[in-house]
Amino acid sequence: MNGGPIPAGWNETTIVLIPKVKKPEQVKDLRPISLCNVLYKLVSKVLANRLKQIFPKVISPAQSAFVSGRLISDNILVAYELTHCMRQKKKGKEGYAAVKLDMSKAYDRVEWSFLQAMMAKLGFRNRWIDLIMKCVSTVSYRIRVNGELSDSFNPERGLRQGDPLSPYLFLLCAEGFSALLSQAEMEGRLKGVKVCQNAPSVSHLLFADDSLILFRANRGDAQALQGILDLYEECSGQVINKEKSAIMFSPNTKRDVKELVMSELSIVKETMNERYLGLPVFVGNNKCRVFAYLKERIWTRIQGWKEKLLSRAGKEILIKAVAQAIPTFAMGCFDITKEICTQISTMICRYWWSNQDKEKKMHWIRWDKLTEPKGEGGLGFRDIYTFNLAMLAKQSWRFMQNPDSLCARVLGAKYFPDGNILAAGVQRTMSYTWRSILKGLEVLKRGVIWRVGDGRRIKIWDDPWIPREWSRRPITPCSNNILTHVDELIDPSSGQWDEQLVREIFWRQDVE
Repeated sequence: MNGGPIPAGWNETTIVLIPKVKKPEQVKDLRPISLCNVLYKLVSKVLANRLKQIFPKVISPAQSAFVSGRLISDNILVAYELTHCMRQKKKGKEGYAAVKLDMSKAYDRVEWSFLQAMMAKLGFRNRWIDLIMKCVSTVSYRIRVNGELSDSFNPERGLRQGDPLSPYLFLLCAEGFSALLSQAEMEGRLKGVKVCQNAPSVSHLLFADDSLILFRANRGDAQALQGILDLYEECSGQVINKEKSAIMFSPNTKRDVKELVMSELSIVKETMNERYLGLPVFVGNNKCRVFAYLKERIWTRIQGWKEKLLSRAGKEILIKAVAQAIPTFAMGCFDITKEICTQISTMICRYWWSNQDKEKKMHWIRWDKLTEPKGEGGLGFRDIYTFNLAMLAKQSWRFMQNPDSLCARVLGAKYFPDGNILAAGVQRTMSYTWRSILKGLEVLKRGVIWRVGDGRRIKIWDDPWIPREWSRRPITPCSNNILTHVDELIDPSSGQWDEQLVREIFWRQDVE
């Protein structure tokens, strides 16, 4: 750890090829995973733990992967809000475009010289850079095929998938791409999308190698973006797969402008329903059709389990660990509707009571009884719709706890510009993600309570701030319109309640 040479054999790596498809026929159908030496992984893990501590300060807010305090759902919510804003833009001369870029073999193509230059540019000490580059550049590979190892060889570029350091080092490289886009936006060569007048402009969202770029649909912005991509590819070694990349335009964009932009970027695929990070970027009126894929995935898993001889305990583990976990990712961003949740619960319930010889069997206990905790006589199965609301309530809580995050700033500027999400309500042109979050917010309001502190932000008559179970708002009628915030009830000299004032204004139940 003091920068000495890595002992011989520590950085030897075996590559195993994991199929991406059922019947792989070409090398691109296989995913190479590096099996590093255990001693090396101990060193690598220590370095990774040190590196990730400073990432929130080094990595731009547009990047959500592998950064403490940022979640994949942040990117999804921002992306959905931006595309919703684009869809609402049906008038005006200036249209907008969103490009979903696909990086080809992103980890394998990283140039070591670029990684080293990026660390130097970001201010890392030479001693640290040398230590990292020793871990990256002293590797030797052997490939395991059909149980046999190939001859050893040394690479000249790339990061290993399986090395604890690799995700963090890749983010340092991707930060170069983010910096180029931010600079172009500052210089006016590229303009991002704003969901409202006071919202921050967003020109790109990154999640590791998954990139979403937003810009004006015109020749100038398209040429600027292509120039950035060419420069980034040349320096970093990355290659954009234009065949798998896709673009969408706002409805006010003219056909000839669309063709011009697509020609400048060499993108042939235009779509309005492309998925982003595994979730839809558009939810129409038919919610059941949009989220039907969740039912299909669960049904496919259950069909595979029916052939196995499983005990009740085995069934319980599979239901809790797999079937009920499948929709969790989508439920963190969307209200997948009570109808879908009921249908999923019905499938799981039928599997629970079925036998191999009989698909349909008597259900001896109601499903809502099975969802109760084991200590109360149930089996602890998840009530899927209630869990969906809890996941959405968590998003509201994160906005309150992280008001400076990119997601909170973008959604807050549009839906709660005063900074108080508890006062946010329904708007005419709101997106489906925000409509979903509002349902979770209602759940949050039932249990949330202000911790007084200095009391400057707490409204006496509107906010829940009195610590009791049955009503956290004052039950005293508002007869004093002069006092509005809790800090006015506190003696500034002592920092204690002004007891006389409190007793004069409130009923006894509130005074206590």
